[in-house]
Amino acid sequence: MTIRSTMRAAVAATAIAALALSCVSGPAPEKAEPQAKTERPTRAKFSRVEFGEKLSALLAKGEMDAALALFDSLPQDQAGDPNLRALKLSVLISAGRLDEGTTLARELEAAYPTNPDVLYAQAVLAGVRGDRAARTGYLERALKADPTNGMAMTGLGLDYYGQKNYPLAKTWLLKALAAEPGNVEALLGLARVQYMQGDLEACGGTLALAIERDPSNSVLWAERARVKSESNDLTGAVEDVSKAVELDPSVYGHWADLGSYCISLGRQKEAAEAFTRAIELDPNIYIAYVYRAGLNDDLGRREEAIADYRAAISLYPQYYFAFESLGVLLWETGDYASSAEAFEKALVWNPKNISYALMYTLCLYRQGKADEAKRFMGKYITTLDRTSTEYFLCRLFVDRSGDADVLNRIVKEKNMNKRNRMLFYSANFYELFQSKAIAQKYYYEILATPAPSFFEYRLSKKAIKDLETKDAT
Repeated sequence: MTIRSTMRAAVAATAIAALALSCVSGPAPEKAEPQAKTERPTRAKFSRVEFGEKLSALLAKGEMDAALALFDSLPQDQAGDPNLRALKLSVLISAGRLDEGTTLARELEAAYPTNPDVLYAQAVLAGVRGDRAARTGYLERALKADPTNGMAMTGLGLDYYGQKNYPLAKTWLLKALAAEPGNVEALLGLARVQYMQGDLEACGGTLALAIERDPSNSVLWAERARVKSESNDLTGAVEDVSKAVELDPSVYGHWADLGSYCISLGRQKEAAEAFTRAIELDPNIYIAYVYRAGLNDDLGRREEAIADYRAAISLYPQYYFAFESLGVLLWETGDYASSAEAFEKALVWNPKNISYALMYTLCLYRQGKADEAKRFMGKYITTLDRTSTEYFLCRLFVDRSGDADVLNRIVKEKNMNKRNRMLFYSANFYELFQSKAIAQKYYYEILATPAPSFFEYRLSKKAIKDLETKDAT
């Protein structure tokens, strides 16, 4: 009996189903003597074929508890069969019932200390426990007992992959494939090694072979989609990951990948829908909310975007870009109190970002909290280089004078993004305290920035629109 295919159940339950039928459908044992009625009276007697068919059907449907109950229904003379006990071990491992599996594995190892399949099962259990040394030891013992054991070779290859020793991982995975050319786990491992080594063409070819062997394995399609996306075949990537989603719609990563590829293709609505499905599967991963927030923002769904950024922040407040984006959206709605709160939190996590300090100050001024704004900025400028243009710009909102000197310093800045980012705050100063016409002039100047990469550009658009609306009324 071999349990190595059963071990693959962690990847595909159908492998167990096939093995279950093949392992128990051989010649039936000799008929056992009748048992006394007091001994396990409710247990049914199965032929090997009948047991295999029942077990195969349950495993194919993923009904692990029912499959294990089937073992428990066997009469004593069948339940003690070494082959069936080893098969039960593999099912226990695949079902995640590791305490029971560990107990049974120890019993089987004591009885059959050189059985390579029992040793491989022990390696799997050691890996689950996080005992790397024991796992390696069991894999090496399994190979010593059976030098052609492809699963043990694959296990060693994957261990070296996890240690980022890609050359040695590749060596063992190629050995595994030489022993078992159809070993899908080894093909997937080899593909991942090739990916890490930057050989996308070889990686794609290996995944194609794996897909031929196991076309129902959603992970293989998702892996090839990633290779295609990095090879600038985004349409092919969407096709492959869509296949992965079709095969297994319960995997968060498949939907997240689909959303990312759709973003790259400009399919915003499809991308938003994909991230929505990902969030439904696992609402505790913040990055999906961030992606969907950006998509909702682009699609004009401001309130939905605000809600998504708030969700992302609640899960991972260290991600200050979410606070930044939330602050921008709230500023655009005129909710300066909430915008101030968002930028203040962003500043906590990124205290060197002067834009956050300035935005918080502007929010206070726009709420009529001039004294509070001065106190905050007066304290903040003590953290800055007193010779920098940023220092003088921030000081402008404390002293509310010296704007000409600040403007002169800003226009000398050679980096256009940095120059126009600072110009936005100077324009706000003029809008708040001096001349809206001058402010408007500088807002327009900001909008002439080629390839802008700062959020103040967006707020400049809003400022012009607001000023023009006021002029019209």
